Parts: sequence; C-alpha cells; structure tokens
Amino acid sequence: MPRELFGRSEESKIITELLDSVRAGAGAVALVEGIIGTGKTSLLRWAGEIAREQGMVVLSATACPTEQRFPLGVVHQLLGRLPETAEGWERAFALCGASHGDGEPADPDYPLLAELCACLGRAAQRTPILLTVDCVQHADRQSLLWLGFLSRRLDNLPVVLLVTKRCGEPASDQHLLVEFMEGIRPDRYIHLHDLSPSAAFDLAAALCGHGPGSVDALIADSGGNPYLLTEQLRTVPAGHTGPPGPTGHGHPANALAGRGPADPPDGRMRLQAVKERVLCMLRRLDPNGLEVASAACILGTPVDAALLADLCGVPMEDACRCLTRLTESGLLCPHDLKFRHPLLAELLYQNIPCAERAELHHLAARCLRLRGAPCEDIATHLLRSHRLDEPWMIRLLLDIAHGMVGHDPAGARCLIEKAVLHGVPAELAARAEDLRIQALTGLDLPASARALTAHAAVASGPAERTRQALRLCDILLRLDEPARARQVLEDAQREISARDPSAAARLRRGLTHVRIHEGTYRPGAGDEDRLERVLLLRTAAGDSAPAVRRIAHRILSVPRAPSGSPTWYYALLALLWAGDADEAQRHMDTEVRLARAEGTVTRIAEAVAVRGLVQLHRGLLTEAEEDACQTMDLLTRIGADRYHTGALARSVLVDVALEKDDIAGAGALLDEAPPLPGEQPVTWWRLHLLHSAGRALGRLGEARRGLALIAHCEEELKRRGIVNPAILPWRSTRASLQMALSNAASARRIAKEEAELARRWNAPFALGRALVAQAAAGSGREALQLAAQAVELLEPVPAPLLFAHALYAAGRAHRRSDKAGRARELLHRANEVGISLGADGLVEAVQRELRGAGGRPDPRKDSPESLLTPTERQVSELASRGMSNRSIAQLLKVSLRNVESHLTHSYRKLRISGRHELAKFFRPEEEPAQAAVLIHQHQATLTQLQQLRTG
Repeated sequence: MPRELFGRSEESKIITELLDSVRAGAGAVALVEGIIGTGKTSLLRWAGEIAREQGMVVLSATACPTEQRFPLGVVHQLLGRLPETAEGWERAFALCGASHGDGEPADPDYPLLAELCACLGRAAQRTPILLTVDCVQHADRQSLLWLGFLSRRLDNLPVVLLVTKRCGEPASDQHLLVEFMEGIRPDRYIHLHDLSPSAAFDLAAALCGHGPGSVDALIADSGGNPYLLTEQLRTVPAGHTGPPGPTGHGHPANALAGRGPADPPDGRMRLQAVKERVLCMLRRLDPNGLEVASAACILGTPVDAALLADLCGVPMEDACRCLTRLTESGLLCPHDLKFRHPLLAELLYQNIPCAERAELHHLAARCLRLRGAPCEDIATHLLRSHRLDEPWMIRLLLDIAHGMVGHDPAGARCLIEKAVLHGVPAELAARAEDLRIQALTGLDLPASARALTAHAAVASGPAERTRQALRLCDILLRLDEPARARQVLEDAQREISARDPSAAARLRRGLTHVRIHEGTYRPGAGDEDRLERVLLLRTAAGDSAPAVRRIAHRILSVPRAPSGSPTWYYALLALLWAGDADEAQRHMDTEVRLARAEGTVTRIAEAVAVRGLVQLHRGLLTEAEEDACQTMDLLTRIGADRYHTGALARSVLVDVALEKDDIAGAGALLDEAPPLPGEQPVTWWRLHLLHSAGRALGRLGEARRGLALIAHCEEELKRRGIVNPAILPWRSTRASLQMALSNAASARRIAKEEAELARRWNAPFALGRALVAQAAAGSGREALQLAAQAVELLEPVPAPLLFAHALYAAGRAHRRSDKAGRARELLHRANEVGISLGADGLVEAVQRELRGAGGRPDPRKDSPESLLTPTERQVSELASRGMSNRSIAQLLKVSLRNVESHLTHSYRKLRISGRHELAKFFRPEEEPAQAAVLIHQHQATLTQLQQLRTG
C-alpha cells in the first residue's frame, strides 16, 4: 500500500484530530467499519505510522476467528509487552481459565479489568499510546468486555483506541460488541466505502505503470474496491488490456453478447489468495453462505430469494437469512442481489467445478422457465448447460436467435451452434441452418454465400427454392458476382417455372434486376413494372428530367415499391440525377432509419453509402465522408469492403479527398484497392470508383492513366446504353484531363457534347456542371458567357459546391478578360462558399486567382464559423442551444426581426437549411462569442448572458 491514502481524506482527518487531542491528555475511541477490502487495515497501519512520527507508543492487535476460544487473547497482544503488566498475566489467565458449569471460560472480574486499565494508564503517563485492534468482531468475549470497559474510561487518559470491524460478520458476543459500539461518538464512527473512480485511478497510477485503457477495465472489474484493485494490479502484467483472470467475459450473463470464454486458468491462479479469502469469509457468514453465493453468481441477473432457494436446495428461511448476511457484508447489492464487485462473482463462478456449474445452469434455466422469466435470461443459462434434454430448449434457442440475428449476429450464431451441437430435431434442422446463414451474412459475407449455395441446393418446394435462390442472388450481387447470381436464378427458374407461376414471376423479376446490375438489361425482356421500364429508359437516354422526376415520385410513394428494394433505389437515383437532391436526401434518411431498425448489416451499409453519394451531390463534404467511412467500417466487419457498395463508399471518399485538397489521401485510397479494369466485373458502383480514380489520377499528375480509366467508363456506359451526363459526368472529367495534356481542342469538343446532352436532359445540376466544364475548356468571350450562364443557372439550385465552382470559373474568365473588379466580386463569393463547405482545394485555387485579380483574401475567414459577424455568431450560438427567437431577442434587447435577419444570414453563410444544423458548428462546451454591438447593454442583461454561458 502506498504511503499516501487515496480517497480517504475525511477519514484521515478524523484520525489526525484524535492523535492531536491525545497529546493534550484527552483520550478517545474510534471505530472504522467497512466491507471486505475497503482498506481498514491499511488505515490502521497509516495511523500507526503517523502516531510513531509524533512520538507516541503504538500497541497493535489483530483478532482472529481461530483464537476466539482463548480468553484475553487480544488484550495480551496489546499489553503483553508493557512492563507494567508483565507480572500479572499468570493470575489473569488463571482467573479467566476457570470455567462455568457449561464449560465456557469465566469472565474476568472487576479488579482484573481495573488493574489492566490502570497498568495501561501508568504506561500512558510516560508517553501517549495508540491502541489499534483489527477485526474486532473476531475478538474473544473477555477481550471485548475489557475493550468496552476501557472505552468508558478514556476521557482522562492519553490513550487513543482505534478498532476496525468488517460489516456483516458475526461476533463472538454480539451483545458486548453492540455495547462497545454504542459508546462511540457518531463523529468518530468511520464508514469506509469503495473508492470513487478518480481515487481508484490515482491508486492504480501509484502502484504500477498500466495504460489508461487497462486501468479503466481493472477499476470497473473491481468496483473500486482497494484490495481487489491492488491485487489485480500486482498480478496483471503491464500492457495487459484486461483483468488477469475470470472477469465478466466468461460469465454466462455475457454469453448472449457473443463474448468468448474466460481467460486461461493461469490468470485465475494469480488471484488464488483473493478467492480463498472470500471462500473463508462466506463459510463464516452462514452455513449456506457458499452455496447461496455460488447460486447468485450462476444466475447473474437480479433474482429473488425463492429462486435462489430452489437453485440451492435450501429452505426459504435459510436462504433469506443467508442473503441478508451477504448483503450486510457488502458482497451483494441490496436492491437486486447482484454481486457488488464483478471480480468476486467471477472468482466464485470459476470455483464451481465444471460439471456442477453446467448442472446448475441447466437447473436455473428450468426454474426460470417455470417462473415465466424472459426468454433471453433462460437462453443465457442454456448456453452454459451441459445438456439440452427437453424439446422446448432447442426451440427456445432458435427463437431467440431469430430475434437477434439482425442486430447481434455473433450472439445468434452462438445460440444456433449450441442447438446444433446438442442435436436439432429433423423438423427444425432447415430452420437452424437458415438462421445460421443469416448470422453469417452479418459476420462473413463470402462465407455466407458458400453456406447458402449448399443449403439452396437441397431446398424443397417451389416457394422455399425461390426464396433461397433470391437470397443467394442478393449476396452474390453484393460480392460483385452477377454472372453467378444470374446462373442461380436461371437454374431455379428452369426447375419450378411449370409448378409455381407466382414463384416463376418472382424469379423473372429477380433476373431483371441482375441484368440491370451487370449491364445486359434490354427493355421489355424481363418482368419489370411499366413505370419502372419507362423510368429506366428515360433516365439512361437522358430524356426529360422533369418527366423522370414525376415517375420517380410515383414509385417512391407508398406502397408502389418497398423501401430499400432495387426498384426503390432506381427511383431514388433517378430523382437525384433529375436534380431533386433535397427530396432524395429525405428519402435516404428514412431508409437509413428503417435499415438500422431492421439491423441487417448489408442493408445498413448500402443505405448509408447511397446517402453519402446524395450528400456529395448536395456539397456536404463532411457528412458524405462520415457516411462513407461508416460504410467501410460495416463492410470490413463482414469481409465485403472491396465489393459492390464498398466501391461506392471508396468513390465518395476519393471525391471528398479531392475537394478537400487531400491528394495524398485520395492516392492512398486507390492504393488500397486499385480500380483496374479486368480484375473484377465492371459493376455499377465500380463504374463510379473508376470515374473517381480517373479524376484523382489527373490531380496526381498522371493524366494519361486517368484517361485510360475514363475510356473504360465510356465503353461500359455505351454497352449499357447510357448517354445521360447526369449519371456519370465522364465527359467533363475527360475534358479536364485533356486540358492537363494541353489538348484544348479535344477538351472543348467533348465538353460541348456534354453540354448539349445536359440541355436535352434539362436538369439544372447536370447542365450547370457541363457549362462549368465547357467554360474551363474554353477561352475569351465564350468562356465568359458559359461561366455566367452556369452562375445564373446554379444560384437558385441547392448545390452549393457546384455553384462555388461556377463562381470560380466565372471569376477566372473575368480576370482573363481584364475585368478585375467583377472577377474579385465573384471570387470573394466563391471563397466564402468554399470555406463554408470545407472545400479546401477549391478555396486554395480561388484565393490564388483572387490574388492574381488584385484582391486579398481575409485571413480571419478560415472556417465556416469565421464567416459570421460577431453578432451573427452570438445569435446563432444561442439558437443552437435551443433558445427560441423571441427568447434571444429578449435576452439581447433587440427586435425579433433583427434576430430572424441574423439567423437568415447565418444559414446562408454556413450553407445550412435551419437551426437544427447549427449544432455542427457550435459545440456545447464552447464559449459564446462576445458581440461588439452588445458591449454597452444593460448590466442585468450581461449577467443573464454570463449565467447562460457558464450554465
């Protein structure tokens, strides 16, 4: 134990005051009480060291249960070395050795008690004395009698009596112990509790050099108990990230969470002393203490006495009495009868022999089922049972697995494997395998494809065969294997087309989606809906964006197409390409919420990735990057980050990196998964990655390699019959790459072609993008006119990033036409929009052009928040904290219209749609900005502002 006391400042203050008073001649008695391991003995030792430093004599004794039958044993430990008492021990032992008729030792008479106190008093006259008695509840009856006798006569003796008592343990004579405790002043009755988290962390830091992560785990495992924490720190090697042995990882209560087994036995052996000490304590507390405590750690959840009694096989009255003692001792929490310290629960759990432990879990499952407990609690014990010998057990495990396979596939897989291990009945075998494959889909997508291939081959009945074929097709598409997916559906179609027309229709519809995915779709050849066919044809041909927008709205409306289905996504993307990005965003937000509620990893990943694409179209770079990173994390967990949706997420990340001028980051993304054609099928989302890679290679100075990738995009789009420039603007990208190679004529030609196609499509976003590319490839008056058209077209459109690029192109064209004033005006606006979006690459180019036009960027405006005036910032920050416009106006003593005007300007500068998005820019812990115009306001208003800021 370190010399310093951690978390015991109040207790040490009380003891210090007692030691100071005894040197003035006033004796005192104090009691330190606490549960096991709270540091009572360490506090006594600390008091002894302080007393010795002050020149006092320290006499110590430790009571032990094995010495309770020896009279005056504790008194002899205290006074045996005093010269004043050296002559009287033979007479004292002789007097106490005489027994009553019942064989119990006789109590010491009054003269003997008085003589022992007098001897102590004579010794204290020379030097003040500190008496410490540890574990006074184990003291023999005669010593308790003398301690009580002494405590009532200390007022005029320079003696401090400091004793400790462990909660809950029975005393040799409860009446004498209570009488002794009643004589102690309340302010000298010290209760020790487990350490607070901060004090526990300080103790851990003083004992060893463990890292913060491992220390936090140890503190949580020990519950802040000083003894348990100290023992763990002494046995756990530095750098070990978890507890040294049996912690919550192996406990059955954690089995449904998918955690692994407990640590190896050698880790548990390091805490053998702790376990043995707790076992001895349990045996002392109650004859049934060990059995009841073991049952409590088996159950793991809040339980009642009746359940524990059934599990232990003891009478109800005995179980209640034992639970009371365990609670009083601090081992169990009084409100739910769970172990206060997880480490103790795990030590006791591992102490139970394996066979007995499994049988107890089996019995616990049966008892809980009879009592109507939740099925999850029953399944927890069935997982640890050695046998599943009743029909309901297998069925219950499969039912629980079915409910959790979406949000916890690892836990569901554990339940299914347990059921299979003990023999699933024939009527449930197909269901168990189906659930196992569902769980695999959320853990390892390639492995689930292999398992489902074998399972689908033995499916019986047209409906089941169709369902398994469509599931396998969906997984294969997500693994970029459209050819295999088509083969699976065609084989199933040949088998059941004549037997079940409904199933055959579903397969034909599935084949249509596969052909769309791989680019072999031909209108009218499948079983697609008429609206869907028209939507696909018009979108691919780039014919009338307003008409496509109307069709997409009809399909997206309930119940035309289920949310998240292929048809739903076709309509959603068509809506995005038709220029209605805000409506697409609302639909995607809903789909993400539905996907999370369902819990399927593949659906969540696809929804979040497509939402990232929509965010990118809207110019929300940070949000798009967050969605793409989240998608990559989800897909990495299931081994599918290099396929299908992973290609889209990586494409979004590359585009965001280019806009943020992170060229090295874009290059690193391409190095992780080189988008070279020929290695994998050029599926739909892989086309987007090829296009983004071509842009990135142009920025990396490899324009020729970029043009090769764009050529593959062109070839693939032509094979699919897609000419719409809104879908993938490869022509704009090719034009910029040609400009990098100084091939201006070719760049102008291809940019003009895209502009003509965009005019036919008639969507502002696509046309504006094409005009910006054409202006960049043009020169002179032509570039000036094209850029001006793009600015005029995009200003009312919710596409701030593209609008900023248009402003930059217009400013650049005006500067080259020697119209510096107008150029500076346009470039300042482009700079403001670029800063608000975090488009660092654009901002750097704009500021370089601005300096060339004789302007100077404001160095104070380097972040979105810095674009606001002090008053706008103050009003916006108050609004972000939930204050209404009227409350802000009252607080700042301004008009309501003034507040509304400031917020409108803030929304425009920050490129947001309302106050609900202000929290992204103003964190709760930030100090509100002080507005210069409010310096001379009334003092009361300033006080309110200050309270708000600090509150």
